[in-house]
Amino acid sequence: MKVIKTSFLFFCLYLASFVLTNGTNLYAQEKTDSLNYYYKLSLDTTQSIPTNLLYANKLIDLSIKKNNVYYRLNGLNRKSYLHSKQGDFNTAISTAKRLLKESKKAQDSSNLLLAYRKLADYSRLSDSLLNAYSYYQEHKALNVLFRDSLGIIRDLRFMSSIQYKLGLLYESESTAVEAITLLDHLNESSATTDAKVGLYNHLGIIYKEIGNYDRALEHYNKLLSITKNIHYLNIIHGNVANVYKEQGNYNLALVEFKKVYENSIKSNNNKEIARALNNLAFVKSKLNYPEALSEMKKALEIRKKENDYSDLFSSYVALAEHFTDRNNKIQAKIYSNKAYEISLKTKNKLDRLKALSFIVELENGAKIREYKNLTDSIATAKQNNENKFAYIKYNYNKKEKEAQEIKIKYIQSELKVAKEKSNKTIYQSVTLMVLMLTIFLYFIIKSRHKKEKLQEVYITESRISKKVHDEVANDVYHIMTKLQSDKSLKENILDDLEHVYFKTRDISKENSILDVHEDYNELLKDLLLSYKNDSINVITQNISKIDWNTLTELKKMTLFRVLQELMTNMRKHSYASLVVLSFKTSGKTIIIDYKDNGVGCNLIKHNGLRNTENRMASINGTITFESEPGNGFKVQITV
Repeated sequence: MKVIKTSFLFFCLYLASFVLTNGTNLYAQEKTDSLNYYYKLSLDTTQSIPTNLLYANKLIDLSIKKNNVYYRLNGLNRKSYLHSKQGDFNTAISTAKRLLKESKKAQDSSNLLLAYRKLADYSRLSDSLLNAYSYYQEHKALNVLFRDSLGIIRDLRFMSSIQYKLGLLYESESTAVEAITLLDHLNESSATTDAKVGLYNHLGIIYKEIGNYDRALEHYNKLLSITKNIHYLNIIHGNVANVYKEQGNYNLALVEFKKVYENSIKSNNNKEIARALNNLAFVKSKLNYPEALSEMKKALEIRKKENDYSDLFSSYVALAEHFTDRNNKIQAKIYSNKAYEISLKTKNKLDRLKALSFIVELENGAKIREYKNLTDSIATAKQNNENKFAYIKYNYNKKEKEAQEIKIKYIQSELKVAKEKSNKTIYQSVTLMVLMLTIFLYFIIKSRHKKEKLQEVYITESRISKKVHDEVANDVYHIMTKLQSDKSLKENILDDLEHVYFKTRDISKENSILDVHEDYNELLKDLLLSYKNDSINVITQNISKIDWNTLTELKKMTLFRVLQELMTNMRKHSYASLVVLSFKTSGKTIIIDYKDNGVGCNLIKHNGLRNTENRMASINGTITFESEPGNGFKVQITV
């Protein structure tokens, strides 16, 4: 019994071990395959960026396989960020574009905002300034919709910075002012203070560039009253010093650079200390302080240890200018060449140009210096004129803008305007549709009325024709019969009455009821050949080849009357011996060409010709006439 109990105990232990081991393995397997597992690994900062990228790619692949949009967007976000950390902005941008596309497809507004921000920031960091500006505009538009004031201000700050880099100084100022206007309506916080410092500092830089030094100093002094942050103070005092340096006021610049240097020592940041010391030593050099050179070299040694090429270039240029001012060409040339070598490594064209300027001036002497001074003078004068013109234009536009009422609730009003615009578009569309429908109905009714009116005209003509035939012609015929039986009356009276009878009969015939339902081809032939006699030959060409069934009853009746009018006009006025009517089709259009060899005429459209034009216009057809005295008569009809 004891053996059984012992065996059972071992069995339970084995079973528990099996369950735990396999359960752990199953859990580990599930963990390894899970999307969240890969996502967390892609976030793990203890790993290298390539390892994080590996897991981000696995996350994207698995999310596509499992059709999980949430993790696919997160994977693309991580991948784009990690490539940017590696400095591979091209791949970071292409991944962000993919994130943008997927976010639009998923209608995920937060990732859509994130994608535009990435595209804007990475394009800016890779110096694709125009693309960056476009993306910041898109990002700003979304921030307006989502009522994110700080987001809008951030976008405006970068847009203003890009405009400055592109040389659009006044546009940059306008964008910065727009951001400050928004800031004025927000409650004070560390975020708004940081934004205000950045914007006022940027405006100061702009005013320094356009030569408005007083305005630049005004903004820097305003900044000094806003912040006590050591880092910000260093930047502000440094910019104030640069304004004084540009003005040639080296004593005031020295005071400001001393403040920057003292603050930088407290920071224990070697790069800031070296920058501050070099700037201070440069101004001392201009004021002929004896310690200037040693301080420049001290700053240079610090920078060499930091191995920062852009800062090294600044040191070499300062030393080159120091020795140039003292006419020590050998040392000046050494440091100019060193600056040139650094510019090649950094691939900075402006730095290389500056270094070459020193080298060329040193190697070629006074005439090159004179040439350089002269070209600089002309360029400066030209730039000043452009700046003055732009400044006048800007002030005018700014006054106009200030004359308008400033909206307190900027974002809400933007949304309201967008909504009103949308409603207006709907109302305009509905109005336009109603108007088009009204016009369409008007033309349908007008066309129907025209057809009814034309039909009524034909009915009236037929009624008159019948009345003329039944009453007038018959009465004339009875009178003629009586006269024939009375021989005492003169023969010429009888002839006159006979003439009246035939004329009445012709009028009746011309306006009689037409049966166009039967063989219309034969009806037309009978009409045309009825005008043929011993002195007039009438020829028809291809009349039998026309499919008259394509015409409506109304069009057939109208065409018959028009041809009747033409033939009657020919018999009365043309004295023609030959008439040719040619029939043909062009697509769905029937074309009839009429020619006779009559006496012709100067085209003055009397009632008969005007009548034919009106008839053709009523069925959307055309009729054109061509004639000269002695050259016969030509007509073209299209229906």
